[in-house]
Amino acid sequence: MAGTPNYYKTLGVPRKADADEIKKAYRKLARTHHPDAGGDEAKFKEVNEAYEVLSDEKKRDLYDRYGTASESQIPSGWGGDANPFGSGFGSWAEVLDSIRNGEGGFGDANPFGFGGFGGHQPRPQRGQDMNVTLQVSFDEAFSGTEKRVSIRVPGKPDKEVLTVKVPAGAVDGGHLRFRGKGAPGAHGGPAGDLLITTKIDPHEFYSRKGADVVIDLPVSIAEAALGASVVVPAPDGTKVRVKVPAGTQDETLLTVKGKGAPSVKGKKAGTGNLVIRIDVIVPRELNDEQHRALEDFQAATEDELRKW
Repeated sequence: MAGTPNYYKTLGVPRKADADEIKKAYRKLARTHHPDAGGDEAKFKEVNEAYEVLSDEKKRDLYDRYGTASESQIPSGWGGDANPFGSGFGSWAEVLDSIRNGEGGFGDANPFGFGGFGGHQPRPQRGQDMNVTLQVSFDEAFSGTEKRVSIRVPGKPDKEVLTVKVPAGAVDGGHLRFRGKGAPGAHGGPAGDLLITTKIDPHEFYSRKGADVVIDLPVSIAEAALGASVVVPAPDGTKVRVKVPAGTQDETLLTVKGKGAPSVKGKKAGTGNLVIRIDVIVPRELNDEQHRALEDFQAATEDELRKW
């Protein structure tokens, strides 16, 4: 284990770095050292190895505790926080931290009478982030809302109730971060964060693509061929009149600017659009008049339809 690299130093991040900091540092170094970009292949491999360990919660925990991310390399009797040197030396995780920091590794104890070990306090450890999924309706995500969320924080006897402000224009899979509301840290370390993921219920008519709102508009064969003016409900509760051009084809997209959802980036980012997708409806049954009309239409156009 003495030969295990210092993965935090490799990525240039502090030991309390969260997952986002680690990913950001990795991407920057990977671009710099990638062989295809003329970088150092050996260094690129070191960066990848460090990221593979520190981005995996279980491997990172093993590495922080025992100096290795492989369970098979942990010697017998060193499991948990046990210290194979016996009592008086602090936990094994503390010994490893002390060694990595250039200290003697034995805390306040020095049974061999060597000088230079010095005292050692347990390293503060940041608490784990917690993840909660918040279900909201389409309209709540569109206009914004407030929800009360109950969470169970490890180490606390009672549930904690938080008021979550869902911003107008919230998207499915979006994240709301509450700093310091995750699991408590160890040895005086800061608490982790609470990450709330928004899950938006489907709507009867609308769907979302970012800030754009999509609605299917059913039109008849005659409306698609001759053109039409149709009133369409917008998601903000208003109605808009849409011109369907003559000769419009199935799945044609028409756009009404500024009638979509607000941007979660704020008012300066503007508002999305209402995207109208044309759905040409072919009737399954015809009355006599419709049948005669379509027969006349067919007789007048069949030679023009297929040219082979």
